[in-house]
Amino acid sequence: MKSPTKIRGDSWNVDQELVARARNGDMTSFELLVVKYQRRVAAQIRGLVRSANVVEELTQEVFLHAYDHLGDLREGVAFWAWLSAIARNTASGFLRRRQHRLDAKAPEPNNTHRDSEQLQFAASAEQEVIAQELFSAIDVAMAELPTKQRDALMLREIDGLDYKAIAATLGTPVNTVRSLIFRARESIAKKVRPHLTSTRSRRW
Repeated sequence: MKSPTKIRGDSWNVDQELVARARNGDMTSFELLVVKYQRRVAAQIRGLVRSANVVEELTQEVFLHAYDHLGDLREGVAFWAWLSAIARNTASGFLRRRQHRLDAKAPEPNNTHRDSEQLQFAASAEQEVIAQELFSAIDVAMAELPTKQRDALMLREIDGLDYKAIAATLGTPVNTVRSLIFRARESIAKKVRPHLTSTRSRRW
């Protein structure tokens, strides 16, 4: 696989370039966006939904939806703001569906309905396993990063520091920080890619 060309600029420009590449079929670029934002999405959903299993499933659903609708992201709109809105809507939709099921007083289902429910449960369980494998792979890939790459990435993605603040914290030039973070994201994407094969038929 060809090495991706160097991405320039700040976080907003990085996201814009990754989105543009993903729209053109570059899976690596979208995988980098997953690596960058999956923890933030999960944290946002966790604020509404307490079940860890459901959080993982909904997080994957958010990225599947985002990939399928990249063409809907308007020019000038930050990717994270757009993705965050998808996460809120996904979590809210889950809560509404759950409340609807609790409120509904449906008659005893017939065999056809029971079969349909069993199929839905099987599909949900499979998706949950896929999500758990994906996020476990990301955690392992994070742990295997060189210390400087991991520290720079955590300061950027978890603490939300800008490049100058990270450079000051690590005592490293800004350009070196950018390089560390880019290499960290690229390394994680490469290691988690085998775990995404089961979702490729769904276009991510």
